[in-house]
Amino acid sequence: MMTNNRNQDVAVVGSPSTNTELTLDLLQEATEERLVGALSAFQATQNGQAIVSVGQIVGIELKNRWHEDSVFRNLVKRTGEIPPITNRQDTRTADLVVGATFKRTGNGFQPEVLGMVPATGTRVSRIDQGLLDQLLQAYSSEIFYLGQAYANEILYPMWFKHFGSNDQGPGGAGEAYHIGVFGKTGSGKSGLAKMMLCAYSRHTNLGILVIDPQGEFTLELSGTRVGNQGLALDQIVRQQGRSINIYRIADIQLDEWNTFEEMLVSLGFCEELTITHNNNAVRAAEVVRNALERATQGGRQQFQLANLGTRDALSTALNAVLDQQSLPYIFPSKDPRVRLQNRVQDILSNRFDEVLNSKWIPLCSLFAAGPGRRRLYGIVSDLMGTANETGPRPIVVIDLSARGNQNRFWTEELERRLLSKLLNVMIAQSTSSLSTRQSANVLVFLDEAHRHAPSGRLEQDTEAERLRVLLRRAVRETRKYGLGWFFISQTLGGLDPEILQQLRILAFGFGLAMGTEFDRLRDFVGGDKRSLELYQSFRDPQSFPARNLQEFPFMAVGPISPLAFSGKPVFFSMFTDMNRFLQGNNIIQGSE
Repeated sequence: MMTNNRNQDVAVVGSPSTNTELTLDLLQEATEERLVGALSAFQATQNGQAIVSVGQIVGIELKNRWHEDSVFRNLVKRTGEIPPITNRQDTRTADLVVGATFKRTGNGFQPEVLGMVPATGTRVSRIDQGLLDQLLQAYSSEIFYLGQAYANEILYPMWFKHFGSNDQGPGGAGEAYHIGVFGKTGSGKSGLAKMMLCAYSRHTNLGILVIDPQGEFTLELSGTRVGNQGLALDQIVRQQGRSINIYRIADIQLDEWNTFEEMLVSLGFCEELTITHNNNAVRAAEVVRNALERATQGGRQQFQLANLGTRDALSTALNAVLDQQSLPYIFPSKDPRVRLQNRVQDILSNRFDEVLNSKWIPLCSLFAAGPGRRRLYGIVSDLMGTANETGPRPIVVIDLSARGNQNRFWTEELERRLLSKLLNVMIAQSTSSLSTRQSANVLVFLDEAHRHAPSGRLEQDTEAERLRVLLRRAVRETRKYGLGWFFISQTLGGLDPEILQQLRILAFGFGLAMGTEFDRLRDFVGGDKRSLELYQSFRDPQSFPARNLQEFPFMAVGPISPLAFSGKPVFFSMFTDMNRFLQGNNIIQGSE
């Protein structure tokens, strides 16, 4: 079952050991090997059955008790060594964290729990790819590789399941879960997220929504490479039979009068009228909305929400504000009321075209119908499919970036408003999927998540605060509907703690080993000292002298791998050679 070649053996089980963490005594021939992070395995017998346990070596300690004696230290200080003692009396012990255990049956290997401690002297060997494939043969169709085990050439096996039941397609988890990828700029987190997107996109019954506030995923899925990774994300997705639907702000048609009323306040139209206080602006927006929605001509509604960007509509809105009943409703006090009256009359007389073109038409264009424009409910329905639909679901990208919406009406406030509307529709649609007794089966990628759900205090009744509350609600409530969230962020401390607590799979790249970031990290690994020390030993990927020498190490916690049954952190290095990524996952990358 395992090789008996002594060269493969690196250690024997020592003391003290437990069923989750073993102390290893390194063999002489392994003392010069790079073992920290290495995948290792040992055989034992449990309940009369042969078992194989696999784990990672997370730390090595050298001791020479003679060198710790003050007398010998003085000798070493003078001579540099003591020939019979120096080196020869060194002992090296390693800590092996057990990740998974398998028992051998007539049908191959099956998962098992290690409920005993192997005897001292039990041989521990480096695992090879052949044994690993043999142990995981039952999961071979679900295995996906993002890189190799830290300090090994062995491909580290992972799995990324869709959220439906197996009735909705093989590889289903039966419930949604939330994911986070964290790391400083340059740590490889975006590259890892793109490879994980490839992993999830294999499940064509899983709808994928990418909310892109920076425009990076939009470019990648449009065929424009960002950075040096070289992963043809768009080609890989299309070869799975999926369509890629990219929507910019100009492609989305908002369709509710309530939203129009909110936008009058948040996008500065009321401010243009010198109404700066929120309460007064809300009342003014209500006046404008009612005037437009209720206006009639020839017994029919005069203004349609989809066609408000006209001179008549603006004139009606401004005159509604000037109405003698509206003015005291908006401003009970006389001075601001006079100021508002003068401002509106000035716009009507002298600045009408300026306000029409700079404020009114851009705002109304968000609600205008036109070729290629989609309502949010339609976009979300595409993602979730229907009960009778079995074809591949699309990957939908919502580009909210300033770069992707140049020459358009764009503000951070509009970005937040659109995102809030989208989330509300997602929550409503996923909730209604319960009536069909079928999981919504959708994964939502949110890049730069700390911008939309920051930690710390936010002003009450602002759009930023409402968006964060909505995201909190989404991660708490939508999991049971089959809607999972994937957060990508540069920081742990900057992301809302309530959202962090809901994440089930987390991957941490370089750069989180200081201050409050490290405190959060410690919480996620349960205070595991050795794992934290190994994480702290990660080198900055930008410190390598040449790009072909770069390593992008990650620590992951949660059910990300069939080798992570114990719940302990796992360590791997992300692929830097995309050919190895494609070959390891049997992906054929064509050319377009």
